[in-house]
Amino acid sequence: MEQAVVAPARASWIPWALLVVGVLGASISAILIVYARDAQPMAISFWRCAGGAAALAPFAARGLRAMTKRQLGLPAVAGLFLAAHFATWITSLELTTVAASVLLVTSSPAFVALLAWWLLGERLRSVAWVGIVLTVIGAGLVAGGDLSGAQFEGNMLALAGALTVGVYMLVGQVSRRELGILEYSVVTYSVAGLVLLPISLVMGADLWGYDAQTSWALVGLLIGPQLLGHTVLNYVLKDLGATIVAVAVMAEPLIAAILAYILFGQVPPLLIYPGGAAILVGIYIVSTRGKSPQVVIE
Repeated sequence: MEQAVVAPARASWIPWALLVVGVLGASISAILIVYARDAQPMAISFWRCAGGAAALAPFAARGLRAMTKRQLGLPAVAGLFLAAHFATWITSLELTTVAASVLLVTSSPAFVALLAWWLLGERLRSVAWVGIVLTVIGAGLVAGGDLSGAQFEGNMLALAGALTVGVYMLVGQVSRRELGILEYSVVTYSVAGLVLLPISLVMGADLWGYDAQTSWALVGLLIGPQLLGHTVLNYVLKDLGATIVAVAVMAEPLIAAILAYILFGQVPPLLIYPGGAAILVGIYIVSTRGKSPQVVIE
């Protein structure tokens, strides 16, 4: 009797190795943005979205052709909020420390949980509310460390980035019931890029002619956070599960803060330590005890 040929199983360590690569790729996002100092925040936002769309489009071409006009609606809305997210968060890095900006934007899972409860009627467990309260308290400590000047403005922009990416994730949660990750990403990145392009031009942002450091930093943003970060982490979700990936992504603000201290000498204010701890504990509770873990990757 002819025996069935069994495909070799993937080595158990490969998803974990990819997880490490993905987290490291996502963690350098803020650092590369700081290095891209010759480009304005709107220009960086535009190139990150446009570059991501261009890089993924060839792999999503077949799925994109099969999409209906109705299916384009929600990804287009998500793209608007993604544009707002990058515009606010990337601008925040010019005004506040990397540690504060990344910690505050990392609080987005709490916004996702709140929005899902408010808009979609999803039920939240009592312990998830504890996580949300901890995240809000921590964000208040981090954001309120300096109540005046540019740093406070930057902290508020980072929180706006957390809220807008929360809406982006929530819309994506509904949209991806019918769409694959590649098709969804290409449409959202494209819409975000189309929104950011005229805004960049109106604001007088230069879209080319950068110095070598900025050019390489922009290339690094596409290869690192966008492809090795977003794409790899989304890829290992099916092997490791959303909870493990969501918890692993919590290392991003810690890695970014350490790199910012080593590379730029940025020393965070004292309130960032208890505030950051509260945010991370709150995110852990929301991500592991909520109804459905959310993975938000910068």
